[in-house]
Amino acid sequence: MISRQRTIDEDLQQRVVSYLFDRQRPSLRKISVNVDNGTVTLTGKLDSFYEKQLCISSCQRVAGVIRLIDRLDVVDTPRTVVG
Repeated sequence: MISRQRTIDEDLQQRVVSYLFDRQRPSLRKISVNVDNGTVTLTGKLDSFYEKQLCISSCQRVAGVIRLIDRLDVVDTPRTVVG
Protein backbone atom coordinates (compact mmCIF):
# COMPACT_ATOMS: atom_id res chain seq x y z
CA MET A 1 0.00 0.00 0.00
CA ILE A 2 1.33 3.44 -0.97
CA SER A 3 1.64 5.88 1.92
CA ARG A 4 -0.32 9.12 1.86
CA GLN A 5 2.90 11.22 2.00
CA ARG A 6 4.35 9.39 -0.98
CA THR A 7 1.19 10.09 -2.97
CA ILE A 8 1.32 13.76 -1.97
CA ASP A 9 5.01 13.98 -2.99
CA GLU A 10 4.33 12.32 -6.35
CA ASP A 11 1.49 14.75 -7.01
CA LEU A 12 3.70 17.73 -6.10
CA GLN A 13 6.50 16.44 -8.31
CA GLN A 14 4.11 16.16 -11.27
CA ARG A 15 2.78 19.68 -10.68
CA VAL A 16 6.31 21.15 -10.51
CA VAL A 17 7.37 19.31 -13.69
CA SER A 18 4.21 20.50 -15.48
CA TYR A 19 4.77 24.08 -14.35
CA LEU A 20 8.35 24.03 -15.66
CA PHE A 21 7.18 22.48 -18.93
CA ASP A 22 4.63 25.28 -19.36
CA ARG A 23 7.35 27.97 -19.14
CA GLN A 24 8.14 27.35 -22.84
CA ARG A 25 11.90 27.15 -22.16
CA PRO A 26 13.31 23.86 -23.53
CA SER A 27 16.17 23.79 -21.01
CA LEU A 28 13.72 23.83 -18.08
CA ARG A 29 12.16 20.64 -19.41
CA LYS A 30 15.44 18.79 -18.80
CA ILE A 31 15.61 19.57 -15.07
CA SER A 32 15.34 16.65 -12.67
CA VAL A 33 12.73 17.21 -9.94
CA ASN A 34 12.67 15.11 -6.78
CA VAL A 35 10.29 15.62 -3.86
CA ASP A 36 10.53 14.36 -0.28
CA ASN A 37 8.01 15.56 2.32
CA GLY A 38 7.36 18.79 0.43
CA THR A 39 11.06 19.51 -0.13
CA VAL A 40 11.76 19.93 -3.84
CA THR A 41 15.26 19.26 -5.14
CA LEU A 42 16.14 20.64 -8.58
CA THR A 43 19.10 19.10 -10.39
CA GLY A 44 20.46 19.82 -13.84
CA LYS A 45 22.34 22.18 -16.12
CA LEU A 46 21.06 25.43 -17.55
CA ASP A 47 22.51 27.80 -20.14
CA SER A 48 22.20 31.01 -18.15
CA PHE A 49 21.77 32.48 -14.70
CA TYR A 50 18.46 33.95 -15.92
CA GLU A 51 17.12 30.44 -16.64
CA LYS A 52 18.29 29.28 -13.22
CA GLN A 53 16.43 32.13 -11.51
CA LEU A 54 13.36 31.50 -13.67
CA CYS A 55 13.40 27.82 -12.72
CA ILE A 56 13.73 28.51 -9.00
CA SER A 57 11.11 31.26 -8.90
CA SER A 58 8.69 29.16 -10.97
CA CYS A 59 9.00 26.20 -8.60
CA GLN A 60 8.46 28.41 -5.56
CA ARG A 61 5.06 29.39 -7.00
CA VAL A 62 3.75 25.82 -7.00
CA ALA A 63 1.41 25.18 -4.06
CA GLY A 64 2.78 22.63 -1.63
CA VAL A 65 6.48 23.45 -2.03
CA ILE A 66 7.75 23.82 1.52
CA ARG A 67 11.47 24.01 0.81
CA LEU A 68 13.59 24.19 -2.33
CA ILE A 69 17.07 22.73 -2.73
CA ASP A 70 18.99 24.20 -5.65
CA ARG A 71 21.44 21.81 -7.32
CA LEU A 72 21.31 23.61 -10.65
CA ASP A 73 24.48 24.44 -12.55
CA VAL A 74 24.93 27.18 -15.11
CA VAL A 75 27.14 25.99 -17.94
CA ASP A 76 28.95 28.41 -20.17
CA THR A 77 27.97 27.59 -23.73
CA PRO A 78 30.53 28.47 -26.41
CA ARG A 79 29.44 31.25 -28.72
CA THR A 80 30.36 31.39 -32.37
CA VAL A 81 31.56 34.78 -33.57
CA VAL A 82 30.82 35.49 -37.21
CA GLY A 83 32.83 38.16 -38.87
